[in-house]
Amino acid sequence: MERIVVQEIEVPSASLAMRSLPRLDFADAFRCQLPDDQLQNIDSVTRAIFLTMPRAIAQLLEFRNVIVRPFGLKTSIDAAPSSSQEELQPGTAVGAFEILGRRQNDEIMLGEDDKHLDYRVSIQLERGEKKCWVIVSTVVKFNNWLGRVYFAPVRPVHKIIVPVMMRHGLERSKSRALGEMA
Repeated sequence: MERIVVQEIEVPSASLAMRSLPRLDFADAFRCQLPDDQLQNIDSVTRAIFLTMPRAIAQLLEFRNVIVRPFGLKTSIDAAPSSSQEELQPGTAVGAFEILGRRQNDEIMLGEDDKHLDYRVSIQLERGEKKCWVIVSTVVKFNNWLGRVYFAPVRPVHKIIVPVMMRHGLERSKSRALGEMA
């Protein structure tokens, strides 16, 4: 199976995430081409990336929750899980992430507001004549000094984790789809 290549790009100016916060203290985006046999709808792509995390990343998120709990930071979300087959809608969750917005069939925005920082993650499909790309953009607004301190060690890890989640989720999703066709 051909390995999915993820590259860092500028956050698309039309992204829901770019307009979602009054100020941005951090922003990045990653893009990869979806394989031709990959399901190319925003709901399937979002589920593939956020529901099939590598075990090491899931453990890292659990470790994060243990460390931040004494500081009163959120360690879970209140949104109800989304149905496995329905269109993802604001007010529901995909994995540990709440869906905050949606633009038709080409973008879903996840995120959360907490006392230390607010973040948004946009999953966007960009279609060409014969190709389709997925772009995952993250924007963050620090609310106080704790947000800056918290994000200092997160920043370099984030730049590793997002491409790994994209590659892992899309490759697993592709192999599952191929298995179902056999």
